[in-house]
Amino acid sequence: MFMPILLGCVTVFISMGIQVAAVVYILQHLFKIVSEGGDHFNSTGGMTYVISVTMIMLFIGNLVQAAIWAVLFMALGEFNSISTAFYHSLVNFASLGYGDIVMSEKWRLLGAIEASNGVLMFGLSAGTMLSLMNFLLTYDARVKDKLAALKDHNHTNG
Repeated sequence: MFMPILLGCVTVFISMGIQVAAVVYILQHLFKIVSEGGDHFNSTGGMTYVISVTMIMLFIGNLVQAAIWAVLFMALGEFNSISTAFYHSLVNFASLGYGDIVMSEKWRLLGAIEASNGVLMFGLSAGTMLSLMNFLLTYDARVKDKLAALKDHNHTNG
């Protein structure tokens, strides 16, 4: 029982570490682009671009994490093909729990640990999108306020 918990914790640490580092990097990069992009990113197209890139990267990150788990399952000899291991991993990661493919009793605790990993990562994805939307809306409001102040200044001085 100790070995699955240890392997699960190590895998969670590695996969979550990669995802968190990628999310932080992506958000810092996109925040910088938006902040320096001026009116271009105040448009619907600019904001759509930033949101789309973020969603795609979060989704890819979740797939990479599931792939890391699938590699672990293969290394443990639980599955004969990577496609079966990846399918089983995605079902665990998304907490679907179909049960059509199961691991041996020795390693099945890893499925629950992976499901916990997935729940945390989907929460991180939702939080990331909420933070991004908040940033974009705040940025948009700031630009609108500045433009309104400039118009008011021009009308009072003109």
